[in-house]
Amino acid sequence: MSKLRLLQAATDADKAWMAEVRSQFGDREAGMARFHGLANGEPGTRLRELYDHYVKTRDAYNAQ
Repeated sequence: MSKLRLLQAATDADKAWMAEVRSQFGDREAGMARFHGLANGEPGTRLRELYDHYVKTRDAYNAQ
C-alpha cells in the first residue's frame, strides 16, 4: 500500500475514532479525553474498536 493510502487510512480512522469520542465526552472534553488516555474505551466497546483501528492504521503509516 502506498504511503499516501496509508496516511488516508490513518486519517479516516482518526476521524471516526474522534467522532465517537466527541459523542461520548462532548465537544468540549473530547480533546482532553484523547490526550489523557480516557478516550481509548473499555475492551469490547465501539470506542475501543475504533481506537484499536486508529492505532493499527497509524502504526502502519509510521512503519513506512
